[in-house]
Amino acid sequence: MAGKLVILLCVMLCVAFSAAEEEISGNYRNPSCGIMEEIMACPMNFAPVCGTDGNTYPNECALCVQRHFFERCSLHQFKSNQN
Repeated sequence: MAGKLVILLCVMLCVAFSAAEEEISGNYRNPSCGIMEEIMACPMNFAPVCGTDGNTYPNECALCVQRHFFERCSLHQFKSNQN
């Protein structure tokens, strides 16, 4: 019984530390939209960014297009554990 409890505790700690690794950098900057706002056609690359509006966008271009239609927002890059 004690062995199962120790294993359960280890699993819970692993899950907690894994969730903590996916933090945000906290460094805000304005996206470099340039002509992207005018063209409104974005590449399909997946490089997620988070807007200060609380939404996650698949890439900086998608944030720029959204920004063109709605409110202005900055972004910050995700720190990902996928290297």
